[in-house]
Amino acid sequence: MGPRLTVLETAMNRLSVCIALIACLSPLAAQADRITTMTREEKCVYVARLQVAAAFYYTKGQRRDEVKIHWHGDETANEREFVTRTIDQGYQAMERESREGKAGIPVELIGDRAYQSCMTETAL
Repeated sequence: MGPRLTVLETAMNRLSVCIALIACLSPLAAQADRITTMTREEKCVYVARLQVAAAFYYTKGQRRDEVKIHWHGDETANEREFVTRTIDQGYQAMERESREGKAGIPVELIGDRAYQSCMTETAL
């Protein structure tokens, strides 16, 4: 019976180590969200879609503070901040284009430029 107890104790020790490891890694997993788990390509497509949405509302004459974002309720603070910041940047880009006399750019081009800017990590 002695060797069995040793095997059981070894298993319990390993289980304790696993539980401790899981407890240490849990905060890291809790911080992960849809934005941080996206590939670069997925994130850049998302940026382009949000910037196109901003351009759409901008060209319709809707002010940024009038654009309502319909949250699902399970977004993290990082996700909310990312979406809000990206739409803000889209409005800023449209305002800059308008000031520079480049208003009326096709939405497809705006999306392409936003995607390319994201992929090359350059300012729009």
